[in-house]
Amino acid sequence: MKTNKASSISWGHIICCFIILVIFVITIGVHINAKSLDGVSDNNTSTDSSEVLPLKDTREELLKNINITSNDEVQNEVELAGPKEEVTVKRTELDCYITIYLDDIKLLAKIYSVNYEDLIDDLYNRYELYYNEYGFNETNVGYILNKNKLSTFKNIQYGLVEYISDYINKNPSKVKTRKKSYTGGSSYVENLIIYLTKYIYTNVDTNIALSIGAAESGYYQVEYMLSVGNVYGGMSSSGLIHYNNIEEGVLSYIKMLSNNYFGKGLNTISKIGYTYCPSIYSNGNKVASPHWISLVSTAMKKYSNRSKNITASDLL
Repeated sequence: MKTNKASSISWGHIICCFIILVIFVITIGVHINAKSLDGVSDNNTSTDSSEVLPLKDTREELLKNINITSNDEVQNEVELAGPKEEVTVKRTELDCYITIYLDDIKLLAKIYSVNYEDLIDDLYNRYELYYNEYGFNETNVGYILNKNKLSTFKNIQYGLVEYISDYINKNPSKVKTRKKSYTGGSSYVENLIIYLTKYIYTNVDTNIALSIGAAESGYYQVEYMLSVGNVYGGMSSSGLIHYNNIEEGVLSYIKMLSNNYFGKGLNTISKIGYTYCPSIYSNGNKVASPHWISLVSTAMKKYSNRSKNITASDLL
């Protein structure tokens, strides 16, 4: 009887110990989970929301620090390796400027026979060098100085031309000197003239520029003139001036009209012709050649209804 009683007591103890062990494990598990949840909450709370900037820029937001307005949208995409996450992106006025005027930069780089990517690198270098002292001016992104003061040009594309001219003067080895003969049609040349008079040399009348060039080059079809990029009959001591490409030749033509004619108040066919293509009559009076006047006037009728809505992207 003593042996049986001892056996019953042992089993009871075992069952009690098992129940206590289960309760202990459950209690410890709940406590650990609670601590884990507290840790996650603390980590989330410690995140500084100011360090995360969603990429939701619109063109208007990009332009708010510079005086440029447009209805086009600027899209900004950031590709991240690995899992997607929000990142902080620092943008400057120059970033915005290059986004908007990239096609103009590419076209003018083509005109001047330089690499547009080299221009962009140089623009960033100049921005870093001069921004703190001069700020940012969209008409003078190249920080062209006049007596240690930042020059202001009449429009954005004109400022780009002045910048690239300055860049070439400082980096002549960057210019590709191989001449490229033009074999394309007249429409491209006409569109170049429209672009240059609309966005850069805005004092030049587009119809007059188109018509004088047409009169001089047979409506931009005389092959020997097109092959050397000269559409306006420009001459030097050695004959017809040769240009690196048709774009450079057209720019030189429009720049010449802007500086030597329209810039001096010679803004009609007869006034321009007096110097551009004069005739001397027997009585000694010099006037514009009547034949030249007739050719230009006929061309003006042709171009009067031509669309003038040409952009750099159209030309590219």
